[in-house]
Amino acid sequence: MSFVSFGRKVFLPRERIMAVMPVSTTMAKKLKDVDFYNNKIINATFGRQARTAVVMDSGHVVLIPTRYKIAVRVIWGRRKK
Repeated sequence: MSFVSFGRKVFLPRERIMAVMPVSTTMAKKLKDVDFYNNKIINATFGRQARTAVVMDSGHVVLIPTRYKIAVRVIWGRRKK
């Protein structure tokens, strides 16, 4: 199992990541609202602004301060065009 590092002691298992989306999208806002009441949201921003929401296969949503494009590149290894 390989882990992806987002700095500041945040490591996520690459195989368990289902989706990555910017926090500003409507779907991410709805996920944040629903998961807040189900205790499935993890704030891993350490006081910084949340920019990306990572959806795990367990149903948890992890908020990270990394920008969406950078997070996608780190997780799935896509190169900058």
